[in-house]
Amino acid sequence: MAEAPQPLYARLRDELRAGILDGRLLPHAKLLSESEMTAAYGVSRITVRQALSDLQKEGLIVRLQGKGAFVSQAQAAPQLNRLEGLAESLAAQGQAVHSKRLAMKALRAPAEVAAALGLAPRSEVYQLSTLRYLDRQPLSVNVSHFIPGLGERVARIDLSGRDLIDVLERELRLRVGRADVEIRAEAMPAKEAKLLQVGAGVPALRVQRVIRSEDGAPLQTENALYRADIFSYKLSLSR
Repeated sequence: MAEAPQPLYARLRDELRAGILDGRLLPHAKLLSESEMTAAYGVSRITVRQALSDLQKEGLIVRLQGKGAFVSQAQAAPQLNRLEGLAESLAAQGQAVHSKRLAMKALRAPAEVAAALGLAPRSEVYQLSTLRYLDRQPLSVNVSHFIPGLGERVARIDLSGRDLIDVLERELRLRVGRADVEIRAEAMPAKEAKLLQVGAGVPALRVQRVIRSEDGAPLQTENALYRADIFSYKLSLSR
């Protein structure tokens, strides 16, 4: 039996979806108006509306009354089912994450960092600050601290497109076992808001982790502040 032809609205929807997913239509880009699409694609306005409705349900576009349809911002939603870096998790979803190093310096560990790393108060540690991007838009400000002897080695490595977990395992030959994670909502501080290009006080997500070796010894702490408008975690729970 011959396969039924694809409806016109589905063809238009698929063409627009492909343009969004392959980057030809960037986040915030304004789509053609309904009348412009009708003329450009030779279809009815009802067909255009049905195609746009499907894309809106998929979260790929937003439609604003009186303004038209726009490509949605990229959204980061990594799974929490296993320990992996953000870039590794999102690469599986076809999204690119890269980092800009803001600072790398030796300092005396704050009390909470020393406790998390199992160090004596005011032990010297290395602090790495980075700004992470999701598909060219600012996503998070990350501050990591490393146990003595580890930070100096990390400082010599290009981290622009890599996860720290990947660096620890592949470059430094350490065996990462698990992480202790704490997540909480808070208002965006002014300093981080400027880096992330959002308003101070908007919703933010604070994610704190202690990365441990296979034998449970702490290797690194990470304190990350994410834009809540484009970042969330997905969990799969069973009983």
